[in-house]
Amino acid sequence: MERSTTYSDFAVGRGGDARANTRAAVEALGGMGLFVKPGDRVMIKPNVAWKRIPEQAATTNPDVIAELVVLCRDAGAGEVVVFDSPCDAGPATFRTSGIQSAVEAVGGKVAWPDKTDYVKVAFGGSLIKQWTIWNQLPKFDKVINAAIAKHHVQSRVTCGMKNWYGILGGDRGLLHQNIHGSIVDLAAAVKPTLTVLDAQRVLMRNGPTGGSLGDVKEVRAVAAGLDPVAIDAWGIEQLDQRVEDVLFISQAVARGLGQAEWRKLKYKEVQVG
Repeated sequence: MERSTTYSDFAVGRGGDARANTRAAVEALGGMGLFVKPGDRVMIKPNVAWKRIPEQAATTNPDVIAELVVLCRDAGAGEVVVFDSPCDAGPATFRTSGIQSAVEAVGGKVAWPDKTDYVKVAFGGSLIKQWTIWNQLPKFDKVINAAIAKHHVQSRVTCGMKNWYGILGGDRGLLHQNIHGSIVDLAAAVKPTLTVLDAQRVLMRNGPTGGSLGDVKEVRAVAAGLDPVAIDAWGIEQLDQRVEDVLFISQAVARGLGQAEWRKLKYKEVQVG
């Protein structure tokens, strides 16, 4: 089934709770059934890098992830796995973030890697020629990027494209020496089925780890779309930053990965609450 021309390419659910906003954004794109087919093995990639509670807005809202699992299962997915490679200890991070309990409550699975769970692949990027990735990633039929919008001390922001760091093994810190170039190389190599960006709460300062609730702003919005550059550009604006000040955006546009002017897309905002 092809997407109707009446559907949006980029949509935002705003004003409701995380689950309602997520559902509204995906439905405005035509519904999960247009992206996930019966029997598909689906991987959802949140940002679960740090051992933080949801209110600290350093990890993707667990209700956003739970709703995506429900939508995938309702579309007939054979298996839905929520994976990340946290910077902090995997079990504690998934538990503290609330993602493990939220996912398991709706019939999904969570996974984090051991050091041996990686395979080296060619990226062919200008900076990342080859690197190790989670060895199960190529086995999934569909991959959904489900990041959170937050401040990052080195790249200014981290949204969807930066979220692909979490599929990598090895010393990811080495990539921070040219963080903007590495973000673009990853975005060029990994083509998600769908990008979802959590902006229910956004970490405005002291990212990516955060910690203080005083650094968190409640926006109550979730975006979903097909253009990862546009999604990130929208996220940057939710953080009260200027898109033109974020170097990896212009580099991604130059590489033909998408467009920063998200308002020029077929855009729809759904007021949920």
